[in-house]
Amino acid sequence: MKKLRPEFRDNQRYRMLFHKEFEIGKQLRNKYFAKYLSLHENKDDIYLIMDFINGQCVEEKLQVNPAYFTQAFNYEKFFMQLLKGLRILHSKNIAYLDLKPENILLTQVNNDVKIIDLGFCLDDTYGQTAGYNKDFAAPELFGNNSKNIDARSDIYSFGKLMLHINKICVIKHISLFRKKILNKCTQENPEDRFSSVDEILRYINRRKQVIIFASFTLVISIVGFFFGFY
Repeated sequence: MKKLRPEFRDNQRYRMLFHKEFEIGKQLRNKYFAKYLSLHENKDDIYLIMDFINGQCVEEKLQVNPAYFTQAFNYEKFFMQLLKGLRILHSKNIAYLDLKPENILLTQVNNDVKIIDLGFCLDDTYGQTAGYNKDFAAPELFGNNSKNIDARSDIYSFGKLMLHINKICVIKHISLFRKKILNKCTQENPEDRFSSVDEILRYINRRKQVIIFASFTLVISIVGFFFGFY
């Protein structure tokens, strides 16, 4: 259960954020998000009922067990799951806009990604709501040109978040290819970033295909050399 703090119960803006979070959350019946069950409201209170997630946020993980992300498998799993969660949001014309370590949980079992706190999302029904973290939010969120706020804003925050993890954990296994991705994600100008999560995933898949083809070619060459030699 998520309740509005007592000092905000009479504030219509915060009540609206609860309604917004519920309306967006109930669309997201997916493993990367908590399941939103119901919203309850009266003049004295408002609260959300959702599935309980046993886990800790990324910020806590970085403090308690920073070595987790230094393992290449764990880092890659987090990287890809977070991208896939954002892709689901974007497929419904929803921009998250508040991506930060406190808003991403890792489950106690398997350390799977769960994106939480949907109150600051932007969609076709609810407009933009100020209140972003300047360490991770895209520059356009603080300007007057709202037409530039879209999936690319989340891509910027994704890049900033991964760079934050890299810095805190002093990760040494990051390839130049991954660094290139994060550099493109965090360009100041939205036009210079990846246009969508799908574009990032296609970029990664093309790289994998090139590596597989190169490996296959190398094996064939070695086999050919071996039989030719004998």
